[in-house]
Amino acid sequence: MPHRLNTAKKMLVTKRQLITAMALGAAGVVPTQSWANTQFTVTDLLNRRVSFDKQPEKFVVASYLPTYFMVGGANALSRLVGIARDGWEKARVAEYKRFTEAFSDLKTIPSVGGYHDSVLNVERIIGLHPDVVLVDCLQADSNAARLRLLEKAGIRVVVLDYHSMRPERHARSTQILGRLLGREDRANALCDRYLGVLKTIEERLKTIPETQKNQRVYLENGSNGVSRYGNTYNSEFLWGGMLKQLQARNIAADMKMSYGVLDREYVISQNPEVLFIAGSVWINNAQTDQMHMGLTVTPEDAQHRLNGFVRREHWQKLSAIKTKRVHAVDHGSIRSMLDHAFFMYMAQVLYPETFADFDADKEIRSIYQTYLPELDSSGTYVLQWR
Repeated sequence: MPHRLNTAKKMLVTKRQLITAMALGAAGVVPTQSWANTQFTVTDLLNRRVSFDKQPEKFVVASYLPTYFMVGGANALSRLVGIARDGWEKARVAEYKRFTEAFSDLKTIPSVGGYHDSVLNVERIIGLHPDVVLVDCLQADSNAARLRLLEKAGIRVVVLDYHSMRPERHARSTQILGRLLGREDRANALCDRYLGVLKTIEERLKTIPETQKNQRVYLENGSNGVSRYGNTYNSEFLWGGMLKQLQARNIAADMKMSYGVLDREYVISQNPEVLFIAGSVWINNAQTDQMHMGLTVTPEDAQHRLNGFVRREHWQKLSAIKTKRVHAVDHGSIRSMLDHAFFMYMAQVLYPETFADFDADKEIRSIYQTYLPELDSSGTYVLQWR
């Protein structure tokens, strides 16, 4: 049976209908018995009302491909006519490897733009004649004029958001995917699981004394390797948004940009009590000592690379290293319906007694086995420095 905390299960039994109804209502979806030829409207994550004459059959997915498959299942592959694939293999080596092994047709589906640069090829999209194009908020902002051309051509554009790490936006995005793909039950189950864990964390945080909160935390994306500091995130974006909800004191919280690199002197002066290094597998100039985490990565490789960060100049003085509160997390798995598992892990790191029953690694593997069984999900997702 899929792993769930007992507390979350009790809440879901009593609140499942309410959660589902709220998410459906927020997404602007009106339930009905037969979808195929029924007109419907969804309200996307920019609060735009997008109307459909019937169930869409052909999709261009410019962002959030893993969650598209989690909701749509293996059959969703046959409905893809375009994806943003340019640079995917270099930006997410392991994700590309495992997804194209599980779904080999992904290698031949036309690319409509960059995996990581937000630039979309509107002419190519129009030529593919999709019913709907799925984009994230950054893509919507960068391609505003281009997307209006798509809409003039009769192609619906729907904006989703798994970047801000706000649970209600994850739920809305997933409910919209469920409606568009005709997989409402599957989307509801994912939302129940996700929101149940977040509700458990919220309730337990209320029981923790204020003196235990506001721990100084520094989280760094380890793509640049040991010698160059990598990006970190402010209080509203990705890992920074998660730390905010966990009531930690993110030393980068006040950055004006959503992400950026902090000065080495500033990081050391803040003397973080907890360190997180976020890893993935990237093809770049720092391949030899970048932080590896996620699909395909062995614990031995991850531990070896994490040791390299611990040995950085002047880091031996940091409280986090003296107390051995150094951890690695998988950057490639966030921005999806796996995010709640990383909330679980970070909550357990920050408040070990309150969240001693959490098992983030088990939850991640259970999600993959339940919603993406075609994918080889072996890898390393969370890790403590030893």
